[in-house]
This record gives sequence, C-alpha cells and structure tokens, in this order.
Amino acid sequence: MTGSPLPSDAILLHIGPHKTGTTALQGVLADAREDMAAQGVLYPGEGGAHHLAARAVTANPSGWKNDNQAAESWRWHRLCNLTRAHEGRVVISSEFFALASEAQRKRIVDGLGTGRLHVVIAARNPGSIALSTWQQVLRDGKTGGLDGWLHQQFERPEPTPVLGHQGFWSWADPATLVAKWSALVDPSRVHVIVLDETDRTHLPRSIEELLDLEPGMLTQRTPPLSNRSLTVPEAELLQQAIRRTRPELTWSEFSTLFRFGFASHLLRNRTPPADEARAALPAWASEQAQREAAEIVRRLTTSGADVIGDPQHLEKVPGSGVSIAPETLSTDLAADAIAGVVLVASRRLRALTEELEEERAHPNLDSISTRELSRYLAARVKAGAGRRLRGPKQ
Repeated sequence: MTGSPLPSDAILLHIGPHKTGTTALQGVLADAREDMAAQGVLYPGEGGAHHLAARAVTANPSGWKNDNQAAESWRWHRLCNLTRAHEGRVVISSEFFALASEAQRKRIVDGLGTGRLHVVIAARNPGSIALSTWQQVLRDGKTGGLDGWLHQQFERPEPTPVLGHQGFWSWADPATLVAKWSALVDPSRVHVIVLDETDRTHLPRSIEELLDLEPGMLTQRTPPLSNRSLTVPEAELLQQAIRRTRPELTWSEFSTLFRFGFASHLLRNRTPPADEARAALPAWASEQAQREAAEIVRRLTTSGADVIGDPQHLEKVPGSGVSIAPETLSTDLAADAIAGVVLVASRRLRALTEELEEERAHPNLDSISTRELSRYLAARVKAGAGRRLRGPKQ
C-alpha cells in the first residue's frame, strides 16, 4: 500500500512518535526546504524540526524536573500563523506532538484548522521502540539498566489502549495514537506509515507521495544526523560517568558535556567492532512485544485509518538475548568518550573567551562618543556575521 497525494492545500502534521526515524526525516525535510518550496510545499521555519513549538503547546519543557527550560508560547502561535497563511501544502514535524493530552490535542487541531489538517503517524515494532527508548532515556541522564527500565515502563499484563498521556504505552502504540487523534480528525485523514526495518527509505518515500513531491526529493538525500544505537560497553561507560557527575550538573551543563559531547562524539565518530555486544530484549520482553504487536495490527486494520505499508512488519520483533555489562572497557572506547567531552568543552570555552574579549574592548559604553559606539557596534555585527558564515567549529 502506498500513499496517495493529499489535497493541494493539506496541512500534514507528522507527530512521530519518538524512535521511529523522526531525526532522519526532519533532517532531509530541512535540507529539502527550498526545493519543496519551489513545488509549493512549505516546511515552516528555519530549523530541522518544530520541537520548540510542539513543546510550547504540549507544556513539555526540556531538561530535568528541577532544571526545566520551558518553551515560549509565541513559538506555537507563530507556527500556526505561518501554516495557515500558506495556501499550498504544509508539512510540520515533531515527535513531541505525540505526547499531547486530550485538551492539548484539541488546541493543536484548533490552532492549525480542522478543514485542511491531516495527521501522519509512523508505526514501528514495539520491541525495537523499547530498546531505542531506553537508550534515549540513558542519554538524557536517567541512569539505570535495561532490565529495570523494561520492568518499570514496558511490562504490563495485557495489551490495552492507554487513554492518558503518560508512560511508554501512551505514545509507543500507534493504534492508541490513531484512536486519540481520530476523535478530532476524521480517521480517513489519519495516515499510518508502517516502517520496514530493512528499508530506511520507506518513511521519506511515503511522505514524498503524500505531499506529491518529485520522486527522490527526500529519499535521495542523506540525513545530516546519524542516530545509531549505543553498544553495551558504550552504554555501560555512559551510565558510570553519569552516576559520578550528574548531581553536580545543571541540564544545560549536562547537555553540553554528555549529550553533545560524550554520546554525540561516540555515535558520530566511533565504529564499534563487529563483535561488540548490542543491547537485546530479555526473553520475557520479546514475548510480550510479540503479543503487543499482534494486537496493534488487529486494531490498526480495523481503525479506519489510512495504513501505508505492510502491517505485518510490526510483528518482526528483534530476537531476545542477554545484555551483560563488561567487567572491563577498552582504552580506545574511553579515549573516544573523553575526546568528545574535551572537544565540546573547548569549543564552549573558546566562544566564551571571544565574547569576553569583545566586551573588554569597550567596558563602559556610556562613556564613549557616538562615533566610537557606532564603530564598536559595526565591529560586533561584522564579527557575528563572520562566525555565522564560518559555521560551528568542529
């Protein structure tokens, strides 16, 4: 089953959810922004995704509970204004929309307008989502082993819809998401793209077809960000480092050093040996994932939603295994992780030093002449433009 082109003025709201190829899709959408605009399709804004607007409307701040960074509400209103002002097709993407409560979903639909709105959901087998989610939670500074997380968040007696908006099954079950959004949008305008783990082009190709884009506009682009999984030794090293440092760090500091330094450097620059252990579901979790998948397929096929792809792919759950943390870690792995922290910290220190030097050039602006002030401001603008043109330092 393939996607049929949406109406020429459709608003396509891609709600993820998390761990379903969203980062890669958003990367190619941003890269194709100008080419899509030439075909009348708007990808609003300038960034890679619409997370800040989604966080604002869903009241989902970033950071830890005691160190939150709330998103400004104006970002949601601006996104709505840009979207509704465009007469052609529009595509919006953020996995944080999948976390919306009932009242928040109504606000989202009202803000974008029911007349043009279509919702797209990516569906992935629940076993793979569980493994990827545990890794993401770990990379966000919440330490704990895979088994413990599975028992706390994944395990449940029977597959049942979750009506609330808290917990793993409230968003990881695509049939539950279909039911929630179909209460506000006609089921025929809710599109479910079933992912094929062996074909990474299926999701962007389906979006191409829904938006009636030129074939290859998304699928022939290479996603700018890599999002591979951590190996068992990498995850163990990260857990140990977080346990020793998190009490002393704010969310901003943790993000700089661990998310953008430690983990990002490993994932982008290290190629693990072929025999390095990968995380695997224990047998009980794999069996539960099979039951969950069968129930999801049954509910999806009777939901009235537009299902794109083969629902049976959801039942291809990864095999079970035992994830045992190694007693020792290689010096190469440790060196790669340390390098990531050092490099990101040095870039941050360099930027702060440059800002301080600029401020020291004119420590008291109130005491200088208008001509001197004009020269100073012109130099600041020129320096800022130069940094933007050079891009981030590697």
